[in-house]
Amino acid sequence: MSQVLVLSSPSSQDVDPILGFASELITQGEKVTFFSSDKFKTSIQNIGADFKAYNQDLNIFKVDEQDDKPKSGLISALLEPMKFIDDIVVQIRGLKFDYAVFSPSYPYASIITQLLGISRTQQMISN
Repeated sequence: MSQVLVLSSPSSQDVDPILGFASELITQGEKVTFFSSDKFKTSIQNIGADFKAYNQDLNIFKVDEQDDKPKSGLISALLEPMKFIDDIVVQIRGLKFDYAVFSPSYPYASIITQLLGISRTQQMISN
């Protein structure tokens, strides 16, 4: 049984496809730790994954409905990436992962997998 770290941007477009993939991994006997926002907590826990919540707003696609402009998620993700990376590293301290799976839009997969010394797999989204 491998330990898998799943990193996904917290939007339905990213979480839904990777949630199905993570569910299949669990069916095959893998232990999955899945990072997302609280919005997806129940869905993630329902497949049997260990849920971890981002402490920072990582929804880089969130827009202000009133003026269709990006909100702080995108700006913070670009200007202060270490806030997001440190948040994850602190939450998984002491855990060992064999590999990581991430959505295509997840911005810090390369850095996090390098810090952890693990391989990564990009989950491609197909419509």
